[in-house]
Amino acid sequence: MTLSSLLVTVGSTLFPALTNTILSPPLLAKLSSLGIKQLIVQYGRADLPPDLGIGVDSKGSGIKYIDGMVVQVMRFSEKFEELVKKSDAVISHAGSGSILTTLRRNPPIPLLVVPNETLMDNHQAELADEMSKQGYLMVSRVEELEEKLSTFLEDKRTEAMKPFPEMDGTRFRGIVDEMMGFA
Repeated sequence: MTLSSLLVTVGSTLFPALTNTILSPPLLAKLSSLGIKQLIVQYGRADLPPDLGIGVDSKGSGIKYIDGMVVQVMRFSEKFEELVKKSDAVISHAGSGSILTTLRRNPPIPLLVVPNETLMDNHQAELADEMSKQGYLMVSRVEELEEKLSTFLEDKRTEAMKPFPEMDGTRFRGIVDEMMGFA
């Protein structure tokens, strides 16, 4: 599988450790060397690194050609599911919405989750680690991201990741029926 489009997302949160690392010159060069042609970084409430040199519009969006890649940045996206559908791989914070949207994509794509370990109860790390143990995704800490990129983007293990089960809408109805005494 050739991966050429990568989406990086932090949802609506503040996670500059991830976005600044991805947008740093060494990682941009690494991504380019690994064949990434389009990098989309949804950076949430963080500020962009000042030395990046991407001018952004009033909504926080901008595009620049860097290290052989089209680098697009956006503060937020109302069309997150469409971005995931157009991507070959996703690097995400460990927010449950971002994880589930990516895992439910059909056909499946590789997902690398980077928990925001500065959060109070570190629930993102717990979720990411459990989903990784079950074989649905890969996990990296911010400080090991550069070394994990090769494994994530080149290694055939990402192709062998376990497909996430489809959503069963009848389960919720069954629970409500049972609670209400209809079952």
